[in-house]
Amino acid sequence: MEYSLKLLTNYIQHILEYPETASLHPEDLSSDFRNLGKGIILLADKIRDLTTQLQQKTEAAELENQVLMDNIQAMDEISWELEQSNQELRSNLALVNALTDYTHNMIFVYSVDTAREVHTNQPARWFQKAHAQTADQLIRQLLDKQPEIHRQIEQQNGQHRDRQLPEPTAGQDGQPVEEQTQSERNPSSLRWNMALGSADGTDVYYQVESFLIPWFHSDAENSRDARKQAIVHIVIDETERQRRQNLIYRFAYVDPLTNLNNRRYATEKMEEWLQEGTAFTLSFIDVDYLKYCNDTFGHEQGDSYLIEVSNALQTLGGEVCRVGGDEFFLLQTGIGAMEQDRRLEELRQMMLDDKSSGHPKCFSYATTLVPAHCAVSLTEYISDTDTKMYQYKQKYKIPLSDVVYKDDRI
Repeated sequence: MEYSLKLLTNYIQHILEYPETASLHPEDLSSDFRNLGKGIILLADKIRDLTTQLQQKTEAAELENQVLMDNIQAMDEISWELEQSNQELRSNLALVNALTDYTHNMIFVYSVDTAREVHTNQPARWFQKAHAQTADQLIRQLLDKQPEIHRQIEQQNGQHRDRQLPEPTAGQDGQPVEEQTQSERNPSSLRWNMALGSADGTDVYYQVESFLIPWFHSDAENSRDARKQAIVHIVIDETERQRRQNLIYRFAYVDPLTNLNNRRYATEKMEEWLQEGTAFTLSFIDVDYLKYCNDTFGHEQGDSYLIEVSNALQTLGGEVCRVGGDEFFLLQTGIGAMEQDRRLEELRQMMLDDKSSGHPKCFSYATTLVPAHCAVSLTEYISDTDTKMYQYKQKYKIPLSDVVYKDDRI
């Protein structure tokens, strides 16, 4: 009995100290302790299972704790890098603010959410002081357009991110063909034009390129609150270039006496309609009695006569062009040749009946319908209409002796 108790006691101690190696054989116990030994063995097995489970859970908890610590450390590193990046960005923006003062273009920066001014460069500040009225118009247009600019740039950015670009295709030289659209070159900007009236009554023109960027307010204490979206407007004065273009256009396409478009414009307009497949009427008008007016009353009066005819022709609508000294084209769509001739005849009779200027006023004309799709060249239509106009002049022009009023100089 004492031997069996000793075996059980030693087994229990081994279970508590070394559960993996503890062992007990029931046959070594006396018959009175054999069932107790079997119960203790079952209890020992459960203790081993619980110990193993506890050890596994402890190891899993230690692993999770290590992962959590690693994540915390990584977040600390990311936060530090972000703060460094923000600090670098703030420094870069400070440098940008300083550098913008050295450009002659005006730069205005406004917050997206509040439309508050966050930066202007030196040329912009000078412009606001020197041209306050025009500057107020400019700034008002910038702020009025900001919501549309923000929406369009965000849309471009979304399309740029979502677009699955195809594999680049090779050109004739074997090099990849690149896309050329502005939104793909710079999806964060929008270029647009602005026209304003200045204090002296002349028009001024600007080209604006607007960028959507993050911006740090230099006076904000909390950098998280300071980082906002802003729109940078780079305003370029295009007035002189636009005026030069207008002047070039006037030299190329405008008659200086009547301010009508000239023969070049008329030819290009007719060619454009022919390419579009648009039918139109071509009326050839030749002013009568101009030489008599020039010789009798002077060329200044003759110029006034031409201007009066040009103004009268413009009442008919369409495109009126001075194509020679006393010759005009009237180009119009949506009207037939017979209807156009009827209107021209009414205008001709009105000028004949007007005797207020002291000299006869009249013109000869002819109209041709140029169909939408024609095989005949434009030169032939002009030549045929010119011929018809001179036939009309020979038939209907009133002789000078029948219309000349008394003049002491004759």
